[in-house]
Amino acid sequence: MATFLTIFLMRLLSAFTLIILSISAQDYTWPTDLGKHLSSNFGEFRTTGYHLGLDMKTKGTTGHPIYAVSDGYISRIVTNYSGFGRALYLQMDDGQTAVYAHLSKFTPRLEARLKETQSANQSYMTNIFPLADEFRFEKGDVIAYSGNTGFSFAPHLHFEIRNEFGQTLNPLTSGLSQADRLAPVVEEVSLTPLRADGWINGNQLPQTFSLFRDKKGEYHFPDTINIAGIIGLAIKAYDKRQGANNIYQPHRIEVYIDEKLYHTLQFDRLDYKWLSTANYIKDYRNARLNLGDFIKLYRNEGDPMVPIHADSTNGVLDLTPGFHDIKILVIDVLKNKRTVHGTVFKMPPFEITLEKLGKTEELLSFMLQPKSITVPIESIVAYSFTAYGFAEAQIDIQSSEPIETGRIITISKKQAKRKAIQFIAKNTLGTYSKPIHWVDKKHTGDHLSVRVDMDISQTDAGVYVQVQPEQVVDAHISLRLKGEYQYETIPLNHIQPSVYLTPPIDPIMFNQVDQIEAMLTGSIERQVRFDFPYTVAGPDTTVTVVSKDSYCSIRTKKSSIPQSTLMWIEAVHKHAKVKKGKLLSRVYQLQPFERPLLKPVNIGIRYPAKFKDRKKIHLYYYDQKEGWSFIPTENNKERKVLTGSVKHLDAVAIIEDTSPPKIKSMHPGHNGKYPTLELNQFKIKIDDTLSGFDPVEDSFEFKLNHQPLIYAYQPKTKEISYQLDGPLPIGTHSIQFTARDRAGNEVSRNIEFTVY
Repeated sequence: MATFLTIFLMRLLSAFTLIILSISAQDYTWPTDLGKHLSSNFGEFRTTGYHLGLDMKTKGTTGHPIYAVSDGYISRIVTNYSGFGRALYLQMDDGQTAVYAHLSKFTPRLEARLKETQSANQSYMTNIFPLADEFRFEKGDVIAYSGNTGFSFAPHLHFEIRNEFGQTLNPLTSGLSQADRLAPVVEEVSLTPLRADGWINGNQLPQTFSLFRDKKGEYHFPDTINIAGIIGLAIKAYDKRQGANNIYQPHRIEVYIDEKLYHTLQFDRLDYKWLSTANYIKDYRNARLNLGDFIKLYRNEGDPMVPIHADSTNGVLDLTPGFHDIKILVIDVLKNKRTVHGTVFKMPPFEITLEKLGKTEELLSFMLQPKSITVPIESIVAYSFTAYGFAEAQIDIQSSEPIETGRIITISKKQAKRKAIQFIAKNTLGTYSKPIHWVDKKHTGDHLSVRVDMDISQTDAGVYVQVQPEQVVDAHISLRLKGEYQYETIPLNHIQPSVYLTPPIDPIMFNQVDQIEAMLTGSIERQVRFDFPYTVAGPDTTVTVVSKDSYCSIRTKKSSIPQSTLMWIEAVHKHAKVKKGKLLSRVYQLQPFERPLLKPVNIGIRYPAKFKDRKKIHLYYYDQKEGWSFIPTENNKERKVLTGSVKHLDAVAIIEDTSPPKIKSMHPGHNGKYPTLELNQFKIKIDDTLSGFDPVEDSFEFKLNHQPLIYAYQPKTKEISYQLDGPLPIGTHSIQFTARDRAGNEVSRNIEFTVY
């Protein structure tokens, strides 16, 4: 009995403690006194993953007091050149940890402890774990001052709250509060077919639709969207706050189908180990195509599990045939919400027939009819293309008259002159047709001699193979996948006058394929064969992908991709210019560039023997924002290959960097004269146009009067700094400085200055 009572009392006490801790955790003070203004919030998408905290504005300057948000002790002190720069970890009495990053300096006692460690180790880099009773602070105490250290783009405070497992929590739902009366903004929705039978408005490729806003501030689809098969929905939305031009990640999104809650996403808890999963929460394809940051409202088969999506559903739209109302609520942490309304009609696209009826001096007339269904055509749209397949404009329908279940339409003869015309019909149910095309045969190319191109791309649905004659042809085109033990005919959808596209194909189907064959059938059949330098990479396997010329390769790891993917390497002819460096290889595009990696892949590029003794050749990848970017590289001179790893399937190349860094400015300056009480800091600004600087102490040498200094480095501003502990003695002093870029190029400068 006593044992039972003891257990009961312990459980009661534990529950009571959790309640008290939960209450106290909701009452943190704001860590600055500069107003509650944010430049970034929790969960935003970055090229490196998620943003795992709040970025608090500090009025563009440094040195502002930073406060303990709750009672606790400093459990960790960090200083480095990248990442957080100068950072403090406050272990709070409620069991959670507050992290303060990019600081300029700490309070005097903490600074003394830091300098003691730096001096003992003769290094700026520290990772100190004080005892629990060494640096205790109460809520509201000053613990540090704001700065711009580490990998920081501008002065601000990066602030995090972490739970007992080291996972980051959304501070605005875990103790901090901020006034906000503005609802989120929604711009577009995107729909993606997820299986081979998926269609959107008569198209099997992902489709994006702009939304319109009504007088009540609610958003609407532009029209009923016709879907078929299983579909994934994504949304481009962001949050706003009064008094700021910044945009923020919404906190919660709810999807309702026919007024019933269907799926939810919520940005409350993340982990640094999950950074790469951000490319599966956002629509990676749209981002890579520069269409913006869309949040996927579904978790596709094979996507990694992250506690953003609801556990009970995956959000994939697998609806019954007919009309369905869709409602999307986009909500911020203070429950300000924005509503999106839409309707989808699930029904496969229908096929139509096209017959040219006649012409006058000004008009052409056509009859379009459903091929097999009896639902009447309600409307028709027409688009013009050049004979070489380039889209031009929508054509005005001059007249449209119903005839049985079809329609007779007329278009301007002038608009159709030397053009291929695409027609798409919509029936009275709201179903779209597959496109159908017409072109005057005297303007078509010869299918026996016209050049035919093939392209491959991938989405969440699978692999698309596109066949495109360089000119519109009067021929039937089909496709075959061929291998030693395989002969598979794949249907093609005629999506534009000179573009033919397969339905999405499971990558596994390409396992034994070594050739793709396009069949152009007219009066005579023509076969166009394409080599197949593609490799199927699967989860939990390791594969090597080699370029056609055998010079570039990819080596996947077992954890690189979560689902089967068709991978290949293309040598590209048009590429971004290499500035201040020499391109020593072809530029290779790793494919499929629109598919994310869960973990990095290894890459290698072979080089000619004549480059064997060159010491400043390395691998680089092309980043759309940063340009050509250095890849840490190993050089196997025996095999004559450079190897490294990449986190995205980007363009890569071998580049030689022989340009030394630049010293842009120094303070104090050469032969300068300074009052002893006014000279309290040294600053050196440097730059390098290609390989850049590795943010480690080996990249620099900084001495005062030939004695090494323990200096700071800011990698974004490329500034070296040293804070003097006290006035320098009167007289002449010297500074010796050397900077070394990642390629091994150096620049040095020695100066003398006078203190009086």
